[in-house]
Amino acid sequence: MSRPAQAGKAAEEVLAGDPRASARAWLWPLVVVVATFFAMDTYLVATQPLLPFDVPVATFVQSFPWGPVTYVFDLINYTAGYVQVAVGIAAVAIVFMWERRAGYLMAIGSISSLLDNGIKLLMARQRPSADLVHILTPAPGYSYPSGHAVFFTWLSFMLAFSLAPHVTPRYRSILWVGAAIVIVLACLARVWAGDHWPSDVLGGLLLGLGWSAFVVWLPERWLPAPTLNWFRGRRRRAT
Repeated sequence: MSRPAQAGKAAEEVLAGDPRASARAWLWPLVVVVATFFAMDTYLVATQPLLPFDVPVATFVQSFPWGPVTYVFDLINYTAGYVQVAVGIAAVAIVFMWERRAGYLMAIGSISSLLDNGIKLLMARQRPSADLVHILTPAPGYSYPSGHAVFFTWLSFMLAFSLAPHVTPRYRSILWVGAAIVIVLACLARVWAGDHWPSDVLGGLLLGLGWSAFVVWLPERWLPAPTLNWFRGRRRRAT
């Protein structure tokens, strides 16, 4: 089988939520590549006050007429701090009650948000200043990487991956396109609000994506087999 055909088969397995040998052969190089780009972005942010594209991209995002999309931006920006923690815990718990394998995937994926908090403290990058961008919703804490970008990336990716086996093939593209749209909107929302530089959301996106790919490549193979009746069965045994 040619390499393009192997890559296509690997992508098909991941999109179906059922990674096998073909997918695993491509996932670990993907993890390495994404981790390398994340390391490069982190190094540049650590050694330069601003990256060349930070101000131009931020200015463009803030000046673009987004129309009703700004309501979505406001909702995304609202999920910060304890609200984001509550949303993450609720998502993991609800999915786990539905299917234990999916719940485990969500829980392991959420570790990327813990990594984000640790990296923030190490980097200690200040958030954008009002003399360079328009601050719509002032936020506390450090800037790199964007916690929202990390959170919505792992949450959307893991939800799509977990739900994919239970969705007919003809509708799986809708599931993954929806996840991609949520991730893009989350990244744009943080720049639009003036809370992050584009290099912050790029770092968050890479961290969330790289960790999600790692979870699908390695831990996923040891998780329990999916069963829709697992939780109901436990309740019947308990009574």
